[in-house]
Amino acid sequence: MIINKSSLTDNDLLLNYKTSLRYDLPASIIVFLVALPLCLGIALASGAPLSAGLIAGVVGGIIVTSFSGSALGITGPSAGLAVIVFAAIQELSFDAVLLAVVLAGIIQFILGNLGAGIIGYYFPSAVINGMLAGIGIIIFLKQIPHAMGYDKDYEGDITFFQMDDYTTLSELQHMFDFIAPGAVVISLICLGILLLWETDWIKQYRFRQWIHGAVLVGIAGVLLNQLFISVYPEWALSGNHLVRLPVAESLKDVFGLFTLPDFSQINNPAIYPVAITIAIVASLETLLCVEAVDKLDPYKRVTSNNRELRAQGIGNICSGLIGGLPMTQLIVRSSTNIQSGGRTKMSAFLHGIFLLIVVLLIPDAANKIPLASLAVILLMVGYKLARPALFKSMYQVGYFHFIPFIATILGLIFSDMLTGISIGMIFALSFILLENLQVGFYLHEQNKLNKTIITLSDNVSFLNKANILRVLSNFPNKSDVVIDATYAKYIDYDVYEVIQNFTVDARRKGIKLVIQNLRGFGFLKPVERALPVTKESQQALLPADVLTILKAGNSRFVNNLKNNRNLLEQANESVEGQFPIAIILSCIDSRTSAELIFDQGLGDVFSVRVAGNVVNDDILGSMEYACKVSGSKLVVVLGHTHCGAIRGACSGAELGHLTGLLEKIRPAVESVKIGRIAKNGTLDCSLEEKVAERNVEIMVEQIKQRSEVLAEMAVAGEIDIVGAIYNIETGIVEFYQ
Repeated sequence: MIINKSSLTDNDLLLNYKTSLRYDLPASIIVFLVALPLCLGIALASGAPLSAGLIAGVVGGIIVTSFSGSALGITGPSAGLAVIVFAAIQELSFDAVLLAVVLAGIIQFILGNLGAGIIGYYFPSAVINGMLAGIGIIIFLKQIPHAMGYDKDYEGDITFFQMDDYTTLSELQHMFDFIAPGAVVISLICLGILLLWETDWIKQYRFRQWIHGAVLVGIAGVLLNQLFISVYPEWALSGNHLVRLPVAESLKDVFGLFTLPDFSQINNPAIYPVAITIAIVASLETLLCVEAVDKLDPYKRVTSNNRELRAQGIGNICSGLIGGLPMTQLIVRSSTNIQSGGRTKMSAFLHGIFLLIVVLLIPDAANKIPLASLAVILLMVGYKLARPALFKSMYQVGYFHFIPFIATILGLIFSDMLTGISIGMIFALSFILLENLQVGFYLHEQNKLNKTIITLSDNVSFLNKANILRVLSNFPNKSDVVIDATYAKYIDYDVYEVIQNFTVDARRKGIKLVIQNLRGFGFLKPVERALPVTKESQQALLPADVLTILKAGNSRFVNNLKNNRNLLEQANESVEGQFPIAIILSCIDSRTSAELIFDQGLGDVFSVRVAGNVVNDDILGSMEYACKVSGSKLVVVLGHTHCGAIRGACSGAELGHLTGLLEKIRPAVESVKIGRIAKNGTLDCSLEEKVAERNVEIMVEQIKQRSEVLAEMAVAGEIDIVGAIYNIETGIVEFYQ
């Protein structure tokens, strides 16, 4: 059962072995039931003694779990290594291969200490999800023959091309010649038990928390087969239809299960390629499984890859020393553990204990378990790994993720795990390259202004050269182009050269080109942050300097550029005092924020806002404070186009207190109507625009006439008082002096 993270309570998140035992114990029993035939099947597929698979399962459960940081991962012999081990045993000997397993474990331990586990973080999510779904489908397909009673195939063989010359799909056709009625009946009844156990009717009973449906399936399989033996022997299952553990009749037989490696082969050069191959394949499979298990973990715990490599290395050293197969962390058993409700490492540890107890003490009891009942458990595991909802969610993410996801699944189904992963990675990397072609830069086209803004992304590689060259080459004459490299951390020389060449081409085509922060090529230093205004820097400025700063800021705004600044840092550094360089009176219109229009940060300017940017005594007092007390060098009255207050004044609107405010704009309206417009005003514009310009001019005059403090400072050259109009359509501020 997969636990929905959103349904977990705070108490559920306080995981410990004691409180989680009621979940870990049944999960460990289910994992044990699944692991038992898999250990035997992989040993058969490897051409090794059956005991070698069981030893690896016990060591993986007890030793590796003790050193591992994975809460839900299960370690044991791997089907992915079976072909390697089989070939090595044929070439060398089983004793020599055990030495290679020990050496492989040493290599893995060293890799973990060297930090090689970081490789695991470079597998894309689409490939990991594809691996889970693909393995789920393989498990499902492989277990159908066992559910029908055709048990000739190795239980641990999960590749498409099997060692018995059949394939996964041909087995589905071949099984119809070997259907066992008893196995079919057991499978159907056990499947019914599992489905019933997931219904709301059963979930309401507390005993369900301690008795898992899969445990009942194992018991039911044994009881049904015993019933067949007594009542209807023709349907009874025996031989390869049941689990087949080696039975140790005496203490001598127990010791006979163990085999020591042949250390005399240490000088044999053929040993080392086998050891290196096992170490690399086992490490890759483990890292892939770790990523997959962490994805399935309902508590979203993160496993240390390096610690896991060290734990696997210790496990393989121990396994090789006592006659066990090489092992990895395994997705089939791990996902079974998760879906069975396992919560901590205790479930993995207990499954190893159960393997040890059953092998040594009660092998005869285990040999009564039908493979058909275990097949039903794995059918459910396979279905949950490849649930339709996963395909739907991956499709919704987009083709660049969905196609590698499907490619991984198909690769796994029709080859083996590592080949399938490799196919998925090829598709994923191909789409990463395609994505890179698009995300090297971002285009923002301002069609009304015939302006295009190109913002370079963090990493601009040679892969982006063709696309950038195409875009730059297609600009028509007289275009307005901005290239912003502020956020680029790496620019390939090829791209840098294309931009430099474009500067020449832009002059030839009459293109207005602005290039911001193109600092060179290669790895680039970050653009320096704009420093907050200090008392010293404020006092060093002349009014004309401040005007230049505001004009430059507005130019950046118009070109969709901005200084690199840390606003929170500016706020913190101004706690002890503020030193704005200007005070700006603007309208309350939501589109006329002075800090944005002039690209200023916190503490850089005083901002006063009132409808129609009109002057009153309170505003004059604020301006006097800003200039005389705080040291601001410039007073700006900022009007704007499409002003609602100006429109209201022109139309004679009346509304509560707004009526009195609009009266302050009436002089500008009357002035324009008699033909007097602002000195620097626009002749060919609407009445409202002319009034907005004249209103700014009048307010500047009122400031000089009504404030002796500001007038004296202006005459002395300490400050300047200017007007300006902000064009909402273009973003440009035009100053009137």
